[in-house]
Amino acid sequence: MSAAQRYRYVHDYPFWKVANVNQLSSLLAQMVEVADFKKDYHTQIALSYYLALIGTNVGFKFPKGKPTSISGEFEEMQRIASQQGYDIEALIAAASLTNSLYLGQKISSEQYYVDIQPSLEQLQELGFEKCRDYNIASILFDFSKCLWDLGDFDKAYLYLRIAERYIEPTIEGGFHYTQVLSYLQTYWKNKKEYNKSMIYAKRILAFHQNFHSDIPEHKYWSEFWLNFASIDIASLLLDQGKIKEGEVYASKGFQLIKSRLSLDTVVSKQAEFDALMVLIPVKLKLKKINEVAPLLKLANNIKTSLEPDGKLDYFKPLRLYKYSSEYYEKVGSYAEALRYTHLAQMLQDSLNRRNDAQKLSQMQLRYEVEKYANHVKAIESEKQLQKYLRNAIILILLLVLGLVYVNHQRLRHKHREQESELEAAQNELAWQTKHFRNMSELIESLRQENEKLNASDNQLEHFEKLISSTILTDEGWTNFKRMFEKVHPGYMQSAKEKYPDLTNAELRLMMLEKLDLSTQEMANMIGVNKNTIHQTRLRLRKKTLDKS
Repeated sequence: MSAAQRYRYVHDYPFWKVANVNQLSSLLAQMVEVADFKKDYHTQIALSYYLALIGTNVGFKFPKGKPTSISGEFEEMQRIASQQGYDIEALIAAASLTNSLYLGQKISSEQYYVDIQPSLEQLQELGFEKCRDYNIASILFDFSKCLWDLGDFDKAYLYLRIAERYIEPTIEGGFHYTQVLSYLQTYWKNKKEYNKSMIYAKRILAFHQNFHSDIPEHKYWSEFWLNFASIDIASLLLDQGKIKEGEVYASKGFQLIKSRLSLDTVVSKQAEFDALMVLIPVKLKLKKINEVAPLLKLANNIKTSLEPDGKLDYFKPLRLYKYSSEYYEKVGSYAEALRYTHLAQMLQDSLNRRNDAQKLSQMQLRYEVEKYANHVKAIESEKQLQKYLRNAIILILLLVLGLVYVNHQRLRHKHREQESELEAAQNELAWQTKHFRNMSELIESLRQENEKLNASDNQLEHFEKLISSTILTDEGWTNFKRMFEKVHPGYMQSAKEKYPDLTNAELRLMMLEKLDLSTQEMANMIGVNKNTIHQTRLRLRKKTLDKS
């Protein structure tokens, strides 16, 4: 069996049909063992879900190594689903855990209201249709019921409508199918939209007319709703003024109770009383007075038997008093009619006070819910703001570091360029200095050779050309100064500032002396004799010494 087949097998298995708890414990233990051995995480998640649901059965034994509570199983389910990337299952587990804590009265309505909504909203974004394996209708119904109890009927209706899309008219899904439709029917009845309410009542009736189960509890439950739906339809017809048609459904509901349910049980008597509270006004409106008397007597007998033990709702006799007053007025027993009118008025006043208190309580509870929700929202907003600030600080730091790094790289690049330029200038200056020295040596050699030569017509002309070719030009000096400034930046500027009356010849001499050239090399480079160099040096020394 593949992993997909195992997963499907678990969800399709009719656990609800296994009545023996020991057999159910053994069956699930085997499934868990196989899923664990195969490391089939998806199936493990599904089994955690069913263990949480089935674990409420008395006597059920959890498999070894598994949590032993509903909360534990849902937490285990959420942990595995989150680790393995099953987003739907993780959200289902979170919602189911919150739901179970609320139903077990371990968290308040306020906390339940706030905690479960994010999971439902995320599931809605992912698509509720993907949650069918996990009975999403039950979660939606429980949240709708919470909203209903808070008095927020319109919001409850919205979630009931979503749940309606996923309820199934099957034996297994019959409970939530009936409950969702019943609340929708009541919603429209309260809105006085009787036709819409009738649609849901008839759907409930049709489902239970076709419901077949061999399990006694299921049969009893279905027969109860068969009666209840018939009575509801009769009541709706009565509200619309369809008295004749209402009589048919009211009589049918009453007979169903008489024939199918044991009248020795409290629930049966309560159901019979409810049926009478619909059948009696129908008979009164149809003026079948003779049929009303035995029905009123039966209703009073049920009231008398249930009321002392508190097994009949305190306000249910209200309608009995009203119908009794109407009956006695029609038969001319005005004293009795007045007595029941007083009883009805007293109970009505009490009911009004109860309803006002209930509305106030609902308003207070809704206020507390909204207050708690706003508080949680404020905390989340504060956390989000702190997160934004933290991220902004990190971003700013990264930008600063980036700018520092870029600036550092730029400075390094500029420094390398400057080093390269300095090295090139040094090489160029060294080359020029060497060239000058070589030229100086060549000139000196030529002069010495010249003295040995005999005079000739073109000797002087040849010598002058040679000499002129070695004397530095203005352009040569300009290039030389440029290279010198790169190697010794600021040297000449400093000399000018310190000795402002120096001549260009003296400045040139300072530059050449900085290069450690000999007197002869200097003379050859400038194109003068050594005496000129000596004289210039004397003037230079005098000026610098005087300045010092």
